[in-house]
Amino acid sequence: MRPDGEEIPNQDRFLESSKRIAVVQSAVNVRRLTPGLAPFAGLGYDFWIIDLYRDPDKLLTSLREWKPEAIITEVQPGLTERLVGLGCPVVLVPTDQALDGVVRVDVDDIAVGRLAAEHLIARGYRKHAFVGRAGAHYAEQRLEGFRSVVGEVPVYWEDFRDWRQYDEYWRDPDEDMMDWLRARERPLGIFAAHDPTGRHVLEASAQAGLEVPFQVGVIAANDDETVCEMARPALSSIRMPWHRLGGKVVEVIERLFAGGEIADPVLIPPLEIVPRGSSSYAAVGDPVVRRAMRELVARIAEIGTVEEWAALVGVSRRVMERRFRDALERSPHEMMLHERVERAKSLLGAGDLPVSHVAERCGFQSNERLTVNFRKLAGVSPSDYRRGLRKD
Repeated sequence: MRPDGEEIPNQDRFLESSKRIAVVQSAVNVRRLTPGLAPFAGLGYDFWIIDLYRDPDKLLTSLREWKPEAIITEVQPGLTERLVGLGCPVVLVPTDQALDGVVRVDVDDIAVGRLAAEHLIARGYRKHAFVGRAGAHYAEQRLEGFRSVVGEVPVYWEDFRDWRQYDEYWRDPDEDMMDWLRARERPLGIFAAHDPTGRHVLEASAQAGLEVPFQVGVIAANDDETVCEMARPALSSIRMPWHRLGGKVVEVIERLFAGGEIADPVLIPPLEIVPRGSSSYAAVGDPVVRRAMRELVARIAEIGTVEEWAALVGVSRRVMERRFRDALERSPHEMMLHERVERAKSLLGAGDLPVSHVAERCGFQSNERLTVNFRKLAGVSPSDYRRGLRKD
């Protein structure tokens, strides 16, 4: 009994009534999925976290003794098939790699590739390339999406490094990658299939004597801040809906328990670009356009019209229109709206700033102008966009 006379809940009774779910994942994926799984821990689920890299025989012995009612895991050749053999439902996340006896939940990797391509194009890169980990299914799909926008590109496949499973990092010169980078036509926009590969590209570029982002611009995917913020320059990346993936996995498990149909694989679109110093408008060959974009980014809340913008740059509107069309295949007005909406996305995702303040800080004259242009470019209203981020 508590001091106030209330009965203390029986923890053993709670555990007995909870569904036991084994989460057999790498430390990185546990960190990613936990925010989406955690809300269910007090709602009839008992999650047991097991490191994917434990001794497989000991891991399987523990699972047979514990008898989980479902397993959440990722692809680990030689182990995943043995987990399926335990006879309980198995959900693979994050992957859509084909495997019998499982349900797969994953980010839409083809959409990730398309988003990366659109970012590099908007940043002024006209030559493109791709770097990914050899044999990685997600990398092949991200390349497919990238190519669907920019066409055929040079590709560099990195060898898999076993030590990457640990939370360690040190500079590892790669002469082959350095030679490959030097041989490419520049300025070059590179999509690296995930953040550690992107950091490796940045380091190889520096070792090859190539300036980032002036000669080589890089965007990666997953937006692991530990990797992206520690890189120099900081690495642009694509943010993933990890929270939503965790919640979707529980939804899939509940449907499996209920005997419902599952559309396999379950694919969730990526979120937004998180731009950092590794990709910028410095790739644009035209110095007038480069200067204009620097002014716009620095004074986006102050510049009211294209005429005011052109005056800051020291050219006429007519000259600026022509130079932008030649360099970016967009008008100055289109680029101004694009940058304002991108800034609004960042502010909407960063906190609880009122929409009216977001509009003001992005250079829109009113909430209505922000909403009209945001809906036109992003497909949803600012409020709906913010709600969608919070669900994820």
